[in-house]
Amino acid sequence: MSTRKEILLTQLRACQNQDGWFAPLSIVLRGLTAEQAAKRGGQSENSIIGIVHHLVFWNERYLQKFKQGFVSPLGISNAKTFKNIDSDEITEDWNNLRQRLDNVFAQWEEAISNCDEAKLDSRISPKSDEFWWSALAHLAIHNAYHIGQIVYIRKEQGLWKTWGNIG
Repeated sequence: MSTRKEILLTQLRACQNQDGWFAPLSIVLRGLTAEQAAKRGGQSENSIIGIVHHLVFWNERYLQKFKQGFVSPLGISNAKTFKNIDSDEITEDWNNLRQRLDNVFAQWEEAISNCDEAKLDSRISPKSDEFWWSALAHLAIHNAYHIGQIVYIRKEQGLWKTWGNIG
C-alpha cells in the first residue's frame, strides 16, 4: 500500500519531469525561447512566462509555509502573480525563472521525502481546516492544470506538434 508521502511524490514528479499521463514541465518548457515564452497565445490571457511566474510564486510560498510554518500576508492579488514580461531583460529573466522552478520542485521533493507522516496529517495553520496532505495534493493539481495551459498556448503558437516531437 502506498503512503500519502509516496503519492504526493509521484504527483510532484509527474508535474516536474516524469513521463506519465500528461507531459511534465521539463517537456512542455523544452526548447522555448524567452520571446516565445513571453508571447500570449491567441485566446490566452497569460503568456507561458506569466504562468511559470505564477507556479513559482505559489510553490515557493507553500514551501516556505511547509518548512517554516508561516508566510507573510499575501500583498498582491492572485492575478498579479502571473507576471508577464515585455522587456529587454526577458532572456535573463526566463533563464532565471526556469531555474527557480526547477529549484522549488527539487526542494519540494526533498521536503516531502524527509518529512514524517505526522507533518502531512497536521493542519497547514492553526486557523485552517485543511491538512498538509490535502494542500499538497491540491498544489499538484494546480501545477498540472497550468501545465495544460502551457501546452494549449504552445499549440496556439504552432510550437507543439505531438508530445514526443516538440521544441
